[in-house]
Amino acid sequence: MIYLALAILYLLILDRPTFQLLKLPLVQHLFGAALCLLMVLWQLKGQLPESPPVHFLGVTTLVIVLGLRLSLLLVPLALLIPPPVLALVNNTEISIDELQLWQWLAVAVAVIQSYLVLLASQKWLPRQLFVVIFVGGFFNSILSSVTYLLLQALGYSLLGTAPNLTSDYLLITPLLAFPEGLLNGMALTMLLVYRPEWLKHSLWNELPRP
Repeated sequence: MIYLALAILYLLILDRPTFQLLKLPLVQHLFGAALCLLMVLWQLKGQLPESPPVHFLGVTTLVIVLGLRLSLLLVPLALLIPPPVLALVNNTEISIDELQLWQWLAVAVAVIQSYLVLLASQKWLPRQLFVVIFVGGFFNSILSSVTYLLLQALGYSLLGTAPNLTSDYLLITPLLAFPEGLLNGMALTMLLVYRPEWLKHSLWNELPRP
């Protein structure tokens, strides 16, 4: 079922022009840098005793820089490359279980939700710097974090591997959502001030302008 959901999701969203974008040197550099940063960020997990491991997402900033389709293309690479590398370093067996596939689906849904919020903010709210930073960055990333953590809790509940972790995820959701919003809000502010040209291939080309 997870394989089917991922296949349908990617067939509906990805298209040929997505891969044409990767021929642009700037997009190549941004894609490679984002891949490296997310692989490291998603491996830096915090965990309390008998609690689920958690980490920052950063998908809102990812969507703002790369756009929806390239972000979805990057997500499986950032999730599936580290396990075989760590297995090779630690001399252990490579294993990809259903929970990792569910995590892929949860991150992909968070990416889509981030893009839809950006789209809605551009369409219905004034196009001001304050709106872009606080709605498109801060508030949007809080929602994406909540969506991801709720889907993770649902995954543990449905797959039945550790049902007691479901309530733990619900408890830590408010604790992780605000720092996620702060991290992405600051990242978006720095991009808009110092590197606005990094955004021209993604958000501003995909959203309608007045």
